[in-house]
Amino acid sequence: MPETERQKKIFEAVVLDFIRTGEPVSSGALAERYGLDLSPASIRKVLHELEAQGLLRRSHSSAGRTPTEEGFKLYAGSILEAGKLPAGVREKIKKEIAQADFTAGSLWSFCTRMISSLTSQMGVLMAPELAAAGLGKLYFVRMGERRVLAVLVSRNGIIQNRLLRTAADFSQEELNQVNLYFEERERPFFLTAIREELINEMGRARDDFEKIYRRVLLLTAETARAAADGEDEREIYMDEEGRFRLLEHPDFKDAEAMRALFRAFENKRRLVELLNEITGGGRVRVVISPSGEDPDGLALVASPFTGGEMGGALGVLGPRRLNYQEIVPVVDYAARVLSGAFNK
Repeated sequence: MPETERQKKIFEAVVLDFIRTGEPVSSGALAERYGLDLSPASIRKVLHELEAQGLLRRSHSSAGRTPTEEGFKLYAGSILEAGKLPAGVREKIKKEIAQADFTAGSLWSFCTRMISSLTSQMGVLMAPELAAAGLGKLYFVRMGERRVLAVLVSRNGIIQNRLLRTAADFSQEELNQVNLYFEERERPFFLTAIREELINEMGRARDDFEKIYRRVLLLTAETARAAADGEDEREIYMDEEGRFRLLEHPDFKDAEAMRALFRAFENKRRLVELLNEITGGGRVRVVISPSGEDPDGLALVASPFTGGEMGGALGVLGPRRLNYQEIVPVVDYAARVLSGAFNK
């Protein structure tokens, strides 16, 4: 961490200049562009100190410096609380989210498009897991032999589908009996609580009800398992237009950078892990090299949003040379407005 005000000022100037140009920053350029009132020799001395601290590195091709992984992390973390959104941007976010269709699964795609448009980066969103939250509706549709579609509807109308592969084959008539059971439940209901109730009821119910209870027990268990099984436990949405914009960024023009970018897209499990952590963190967070590979050239800026027991995360993926001072407040505010809309 920079130890003096002079180090802090020069470190921030290097990061800002590199974000703007993508080129290694020399002492002469700093003296010329940032009015530091220091000689190039004095600036070089400070740059050497910052290099020794692991915050800057010298480019192989020139005497200029670029931020290291640690340098980017330090800079991004230092401005998490900084930056105020213009009133026009705040109003735009509130207006767009207020007009969103909260009764359709397309809400998540809408949110990624919105955040992409506001930041000119690729919007990403991890949808809430409805099975863990209080449900307003749950019904099952036969899709084929031993294949059942579970349709989960939250209390505020968000829809999520789970395709179940069941050990037994159910007719639609049998599924309708299960659907009726859930229709008659008091809202909201929780899958874990229902399973416990059914286990206690088993053996005490009449034979015809026992058969229905067994079906309900089996299908709720399969629904919960489908929601927590494997890397698809949480749905991740990425804005396609933002993805193409990211592919066209000059930082990903060479072949190795492009390969690293595609590996990051494919590493969904890692993205789920990160967004899960952010969901429980309560505030906006910046992650450098989100794929876990160093370097992948990427940065993730994301913030949690909540609605009752549901939690998700909204953010952007972009090059490390993000304009963090503009993007961090946008992501933070959009997630907070989305939370407010859910809780209403």
